[in-house]
Amino acid sequence: LAAYQRFTRQKVNLSKSSVFFSKNASVGLKAEICQCLQGIEVCHSSRYFGLPLGIGKNKRK
Repeated sequence: LAAYQRFTRQKVNLSKSSVFFSKNASVGLKAEICQCLQGIEVCHSSRYFGLPLGIGKNKRK
């Protein structure tokens, strides 16, 4: 995040930030990312502002 802030000259507000993980993300990857993003809330919910996060392309044809 520090590199992002320097590059964009924007400050990340940790109290307004959260991270969401795909159900396919491994436990190890999640732990590594959480360690790097200390201070950011990890959301375990599948909804954002009341809407489901799983909205995307329909994989069935």
